[in-house]
Amino acid sequence: MSKDRVIIYEEADADPRADVLVIDNEHGRTRVRAVPEPGQLAGLVRQLADEGADRFELCGGFGAVWQAEARRVLGEGTPVGAIYYGFESLASIASYKARFEAGEVLAEAFLIVHEGADPGSDRVVRHRDEGGRTTLVAVPDLAAAAEVAAEMAGELQLIELYGGRRPDDAEPVIRAAVDAGVPVGMSAF
Repeated sequence: MSKDRVIIYEEADADPRADVLVIDNEHGRTRVRAVPEPGQLAGLVRQLADEGADRFELCGGFGAVWQAEARRVLGEGTPVGAIYYGFESLASIASYKARFEAGEVLAEAFLIVHEGADPGSDRVVRHRDEGGRTTLVAVPDLAAAAEVAAEMAGELQLIELYGGRRPDDAEPVIRAAVDAGVPVGMSAF
C-alpha cells in the first residue's frame, strides 16, 4: 500500500500548493490537491514526488494524455493512475461532459478509499462560484464507498472512485449509482 498518495483534480482558481483534504493515519496519508489548469500538473507531481509522494491518481478530466505526461515526469517507479469509465457509464458520462461544457450547474463526488477513514468527518465540500459542488469523501473500504454512493446518487451527476486496486473494485459503487443514471469512474494504472 502507498504511504503517501496524492489525488489531483482540476478546479478554477485552485491553489496547487494547498491540500484540499488530508487523511493521515497509521495506514498512510492521502492528500487531495487541485490545479487551476492541466498545464500545472507536471510541475506539481514532480514537486510532490520530491517531497515523498509515492502514488498519484488523476481526475477523469485529465485523461490518458495527462496521465502519460505525469508518468514521463515521474518515471516508471511511481504509480500514476487516472479515472476511466466503463461501458455502463459511457452514455451518462458523455451527457455529463456536454452539460459541463454548456455551463450547467453540476455536482460530483470523489469517493476515496483509505483504510481507517471516517466518511462523516473525512469529508470536504467545495462549492463553485457559478454553482455546483465537488464533494470529497474518504471511506474505509469499498462497502462504505457503495453505501455513500447510494446515499448521494440522487443529488449527483458524477462519481469518481479512488483507491481501488483494480477497476473491478468499483463494482459495488457502480451497482449503487449507475441505475440512478450517475456515471462512475475508477482509477486504472
